[in-house]
Amino acid sequence: MKTTAEVVVVGAGIIGSSIAYQLARRGVDVIALDKGAAPAEGSTGASSSICRCRYTYPEVVRLAFHGQQAYGGWEEFTGLSEVRSGLQRVGVLWMMGETISKVRADADKLVSQGVEAEALGPDQVTELFPALSTCGEPFDLTGETPHLCRPGEAFLFEPQGGYADPVGANQDLILATRVRGGEVRFRSQVVDVVRERGRVTGVRMADGSVISAGLVINAAGPWCNHLNAAAGCELRWTLTPTRIQTVYRPWPEELGPLPVGADASTGIYFRPESGGQQVLVGSVLAEDEEEVVDDPDDYKSVPDADFTEIKLAAFHHRVPGLEARGRVSGVAG
Repeated sequence: MKTTAEVVVVGAGIIGSSIAYQLARRGVDVIALDKGAAPAEGSTGASSSICRCRYTYPEVVRLAFHGQQAYGGWEEFTGLSEVRSGLQRVGVLWMMGETISKVRADADKLVSQGVEAEALGPDQVTELFPALSTCGEPFDLTGETPHLCRPGEAFLFEPQGGYADPVGANQDLILATRVRGGEVRFRSQVVDVVRERGRVTGVRMADGSVISAGLVINAAGPWCNHLNAAAGCELRWTLTPTRIQTVYRPWPEELGPLPVGADASTGIYFRPESGGQQVLVGSVLAEDEEEVVDDPDDYKSVPDADFTEIKLAAFHHRVPGLEARGRVSGVAG
């Protein structure tokens, strides 16, 4: 087994495997190391993997657009004839309680960056997605305030947006890396960074062996802080792992198509899952992303009961014809 490389990437999730692939396709001798037993056991497997382009800054919009194009042509991007992932173009619908002037202005900004976007009225949303309520009024999830549904004024729609399978994408990138001569190793835990004369020269493995490299890239996700400290990195910001919850429930075929949705009136987002047989529901509220994880190897990996109840109630407001039946599951990562 090789003990030297030009570059070592610590972590082989979606970020680490993407880095390794881009290096390998350029002829760089690269080894990606992951402590997990298989792909996507960390944050990647819990990702909602939504491909949308509505962001505040033009630079981020362009970055997201390039990513969307990559997933849209996944076979070409990876060079694989058979892939497990790719972009599911179900569209991204923003239900944010905004005025028509605001939605049109934001759509124009996206179009100026090459992104297909348009402002829809309530009737147009209903025509595309009959199961969705177009209510634009804030919804009190406690039930203490009576709610009267009124259609929202306008909705921004990204017809080329959608989602990808994060586990499949991770697997594809790992295979593509190996096809191009790179190595990806699992059950390979990095426990320390080797330094000589103030310079990083490699990594030390859990079995005591050392892999030497001219460059070490930290893509360890929530485990990154230990490696940063071992490398002597003094960061100007704090990297704090937090627990993010999502819920899954069945999606009846008779309700028709479902887009990726961002719903400000109830503080949720949603998207299809499992080929449209399920729906994934998560939160857009900052308060739901504040639970700090002290040990990424020891945290509650299923959603809380109250989170599940509240978010499904919010989703039922957006889809009033959805019956409360079927198995509910979820993940926290």
